[in-house]
Amino acid sequence: MVGRRTQRVPPLQVLTASNPWWVNPRWAETDPQLRAVASAPFSWRPSLLDDIAPPNLYTLRGPRRVGKSTVVKQTIERLLGSGVDPRRVCFFSADALSGFDALINVFKTVRDIFPDVGEAPRYFFVDEATAIPEWQRALKWLRDNTGVAEDCVVATGSSAKDIAGGVTHLAGRRGPAVGLDRLLLPMSFPEFVRCTAVPVPASPRLAFDQFYTPEGRAACQQALLYAAPLIDAYERYLDVGGFPQAVAGFRRTGSVPTSFVRDLWDVVRADLHALGVSRPEEGLGLLAGIVQRLTGTVTLRGLADELGISHPTAGAWLEALANAYMVLFLFQESGGVPVLRAQRKVYPIDPVVAALPSLLATRAPSPELSHLSEAVLAAALFRATEGHGVDRFACPSRLFFYRSDHHGEVDFVVLPGPLTAEAKYIDAAARGEARSMLAKFGAGLLLTRSAIDLDPELTIVPAGVFAWLLEQGDGAALKPGE
Repeated sequence: MVGRRTQRVPPLQVLTASNPWWVNPRWAETDPQLRAVASAPFSWRPSLLDDIAPPNLYTLRGPRRVGKSTVVKQTIERLLGSGVDPRRVCFFSADALSGFDALINVFKTVRDIFPDVGEAPRYFFVDEATAIPEWQRALKWLRDNTGVAEDCVVATGSSAKDIAGGVTHLAGRRGPAVGLDRLLLPMSFPEFVRCTAVPVPASPRLAFDQFYTPEGRAACQQALLYAAPLIDAYERYLDVGGFPQAVAGFRRTGSVPTSFVRDLWDVVRADLHALGVSRPEEGLGLLAGIVQRLTGTVTLRGLADELGISHPTAGAWLEALANAYMVLFLFQESGGVPVLRAQRKVYPIDPVVAALPSLLATRAPSPELSHLSEAVLAAALFRATEGHGVDRFACPSRLFFYRSDHHGEVDFVVLPGPLTAEAKYIDAAARGEARSMLAKFGAGLLLTRSAIDLDPELTIVPAGVFAWLLEQGDGAALKPGE
């Protein structure tokens, strides 16, 4: 029998192929991610990694297909453009590595290739590091025993589950900076507006609590001058969502590409397959069950009975989607903390995730606009209140919902405060639409389709105007001439 040849992991040729800038200063012209960016009908350049510096160790998290690898390549291009020696910058994908010992060998190999770089700090970008079990152990050993302790390391991943383990293993070894965990999610509504050429000028960003102030209501009044295009754009956003490939396809053809829908479904299936969901119809049934209950609470037992699985299994499947940044949980709160044993709300993180059952299964109904709007607002409030909460999708610490003993409900409660908002996708609104919110909290926001009333006690604002003001920021723009 011929023995299997042992191959060094990763071989030198794989490293050189992954780092073309070591020998080719024009590498960006042929890089797949950067070419896709160059050919897109808009410019979307998130600034999440613009401030990275040695000797810090960062994580960049978010759902698959959201563009993490593209952000890494844009960051590498920026570093090289600023004069960083190309030999000090290394990128590799962890998907091809067999374990944490192989990850250690990669770092060692890179430092051996260019000994003349000396002690100058390097920049390591490890794509999909969470594909390697116990990847944190490898980085802990490297930070403790090698010159990697002085380097800048960025590890990307699509799983929130291992962040707690990472903090435990890497405590004291991540560097002096704050905010080391970064979160990349699909485009916010304002980014979508800019990328789809809606003629609305930028506005000042409002924090959630500012909507309760005279200054905030004045900003709302100013933004209402553009209510018509913002409402139209918001309804397009409810259909297209914010994944860059979906937005690019919409700009080119007027619809979300079928190929992207299939890619996104393959990602969801892969995340569920790890928990034993082997049949596609089970995964689609899970998503359909979430969409069916989109504005209500999800009981694990009811979902389990519907899918023909056990109660704990239903909980594990839902948690897998939250860990993959595909859904967001909201809980009731007590004493400022979530009541984990109570019923929860489950919101898809993007409209296309919610639409997957109807796009892939002929009998599944499309989600209603009113339900999608509530989900979009939940995601917007999560981003605005939880920041880079890479491990909070299954348990937010500031965003909750309220339910009284008499089943009165308020969609969103934000701590501290509490400050509240209710989603009602309607064109005419009255105080009765906010009865539970006013009875319990005395004031709040009512987020509608087009109804408006800037009364201080009950401020009624179109959801599109609210989302536009809440998430103002840079990162997305139409290309000149598009």
